[in-house]
Amino acid sequence: MVSLLLSVLSGFLTALSMPGFLSGALIWFSLIPLLYAVEGKGVWKRGFLSFVYFFTHVLISFFWVLPTLTENVPLVFGRYPSWLGIVVFVLMGIIEAVPFFGFGFLSYFAPRSIVLKTLYLASVYTIFEYLRGVGELGFTGGRISEALYSHTGLIQIVSITGTLGLVFLIVSLNVLFHEFLKRRKGLLIFPVIFFVYLLNSSVVHLLPVPERGSFEVVALQPNVPTSLKYSVSSGEMLELLESMTKDFHGSIVITPEAFFLEDVRYSQKLRELSEENTFVIGFPADNQNSVFVLEDGRFRKVYSKVKLFPFVEKLPYPRVFGVFSFLKGLSYYEPGRGFSVFNVGESPPLSVQICFESYFPEVSRAFVKNGSEIFIVVTNDGWFHYKAALLNHFVQGVFRAVETRRQFLQVANTGITGLVDEYGRIVDALPLRVRLAGEFHIKPRKGETFYVRYGDWFFYLSVILAVVSVFISRMRGERNEGIRVRL
Repeated sequence: MVSLLLSVLSGFLTALSMPGFLSGALIWFSLIPLLYAVEGKGVWKRGFLSFVYFFTHVLISFFWVLPTLTENVPLVFGRYPSWLGIVVFVLMGIIEAVPFFGFGFLSYFAPRSIVLKTLYLASVYTIFEYLRGVGELGFTGGRISEALYSHTGLIQIVSITGTLGLVFLIVSLNVLFHEFLKRRKGLLIFPVIFFVYLLNSSVVHLLPVPERGSFEVVALQPNVPTSLKYSVSSGEMLELLESMTKDFHGSIVITPEAFFLEDVRYSQKLRELSEENTFVIGFPADNQNSVFVLEDGRFRKVYSKVKLFPFVEKLPYPRVFGVFSFLKGLSYYEPGRGFSVFNVGESPPLSVQICFESYFPEVSRAFVKNGSEIFIVVTNDGWFHYKAALLNHFVQGVFRAVETRRQFLQVANTGITGLVDEYGRIVDALPLRVRLAGEFHIKPRKGETFYVRYGDWFFYLSVILAVVSVFISRMRGERNEGIRVRL
């Protein structure tokens, strides 16, 4: 019972370290209760306790999904009762936590020596964190690296390792601190933490001063709540678009995802508005979630969402999850055919990601490889009532910006609408849940980082480190952690 409570505590502390919660600094200690919980346990019990840890973390970190499933979706689409939203929420937690059964299971085989054990456990955790993001149900939200989004110095490493490098660092320090406490050398934790934050501060002071970019856009934050959005006509949204852009002339105006909920390429009034401004505008068309450029009265489809969200925009593994087809939004979409890069007038090459595509680093990498010099993500986060949800989505741009050294502008219906520079610094943001049109100046960037070129190479390094750690331990004649404790 004590071990189970320690696993829950570990998940609770990890959740409190996430964006929008208590403090990211908690992440340096949040895994210690889990490490105590699995001590002296067999492989299966370790796997279960590790599952409980991540299940707790997910349910707390993504608490804001629950009211969406129990209130907003039933209200808008009326397809199922609210109680069923609770079932779906729990199922989400189970799906996300299952890979971490593997972490607990393999922790049984950790070497005894502190160095090899640290390398092994950090590597194994990193392996399963990567695997959680693979496949049709893959998702990277809730990755423990997110706790460090405001640690601007430390996160510069992701331009080389991706966020898996931060995961490895976090787990390494948790294992190290756990070993210090076991050996009654807890005071050693303080100089290590001091060095980490000294390093973070030093790197921050070495970064270039933020510069005002040369590419100017107008981002619209219409602040239309979900309770109204799906009942407002396209004509009313057109009037809103006109009123929000009446003071701009010759500008590039960017709307959130699905500003209109139907194909509006027939609208003569919309074409007339493009005589004053050029629009990058989102609406579904041709059974795809798409973004169009409207310039001088002509529509040009520039991107259709490739990474569709499971259950809402596509049905993953239909033979297994066919019973959940009722969760779909307006309809199931066809994925886009590629990560297209485009120009608006004389703009630099840019790309648009739609909604939760910003959670997936492979999307941003693909855009850079296709020549994008600026990232824009358009989204409708009006489904979510809590600021933690909005911040959780927005900070994905912090990591995508550093990974690729591209400035990242998010344009959201209710917020957060804001700009992140190539070093992960939040340059500017509009107030939440206010109807505003904001001007942003973006700096185009060329070139490819190490991470863009080689992707998640750190996953393969983690596999090698895990194997080598065990091999060296066996060569020394050491028993593994699980066997040692049982003896």
